[in-house]
Parts: sequence; C-alpha cells; structure tokens
Amino acid sequence: MNLSHHHQNQLHLIQAGLRRSDPQLAARRSMLGSLADGQAMPAWEQVSSRHDRIRQAAVVIAETISVVVAAIFIFLRAVLALVAALVPGGRARSSAQRREPARPRPRTGRPARPGGQG
Repeated sequence: MNLSHHHQNQLHLIQAGLRRSDPQLAARRSMLGSLADGQAMPAWEQVSSRHDRIRQAAVVIAETISVVVAAIFIFLRAVLALVAALVPGGRARSSAQRREPARPRPRTGRPARPGGQG
C-alpha cells in the first residue's frame, strides 16, 4: 500500500505507542510478522487501485452496451418480420402466391382430353 510520508509517520508513532503500552501485544505482533514475512497478501484482501476499478467499470459498460445493442437488433428484426407478414405485397406471401402461374400449352389442334390432361 502506498502511503504518503506523513501517513507513514503517523502509523509509526501509533505502532511505537502500542509497543510501549502493551509489551505482550508487541511480542505477538512481532511473531506474527515473522511468520507472514515473504508471503503475498491474498487477492481477496487486496484493495484494487483506481486504475483497476476504472478498467473493470469500462469492461462492464462495454458488455452492457453490447447486450443492449443485441437486444435492439433482435427487437428490430422481430418488428420487421411482423410488418412483412402483415403488409400485403410484402415479402411474406402464402405458398399459393409463391408458385409460378401455369404456362399455357401450345395448341396442337387436338381436342383437350377429359380430366384436364393434354
């Protein structure tokens, strides 16, 4: 943790006062300090820096924007599909309208067969 010189001096004065007022506490603190010396502080106990918090906030904002854009895109596609289905002459036509009309056969001079063949 980065502290200013003034704050470090204040903490040193508090530490010296505690050592003088309770020698047993000072001995326990010294023993605990020697046991934990050289060990890294667990990540869940560390305080993130301002830069880390800004970066995390930027990531959350970017993810939120991408989700909102995707939701708007899906909504617009649904609206366009609904409009296309409701508007006559639009893209959505019934299956009967999709088929090409039957082409007339050339006349051969023969009479048509009963039942529509030929």
